[in-house]
Amino acid sequence: MCVVLLRGKISEVESMNHKTLKHEIQESKVTARVGYNGITDSLILEIKDQLRNRRIVKVKANKGVLDASSRRSFWNELATKTESQLISQKGNVAVFLKEN
Repeated sequence: MCVVLLRGKISEVESMNHKTLKHEIQESKVTARVGYNGITDSLILEIKDQLRNRRIVKVKANKGVLDASSRRSFWNELATKTESQLISQKGNVAVFLKEN
């Protein structure tokens, strides 16, 4: 699995060791799922709660929920609503970093 850190998010991530962060992303399991209802209040609360306890959260959208053209905007909207940073996205999986 190849993980590419998104452009524009490097300033926050630069202080962390890039290899360490990449390894942490690859080793982490999906801890939240997006269903057909999309971004719900319960999803936002769940991700915020997880970010209080850990540095990164990996979220996966169920098949058919997102099409290729709307993924980026969907993940960015979720990052805004959860007050986190989108640091990685590959297909239906995104990784969010706790904002300071």
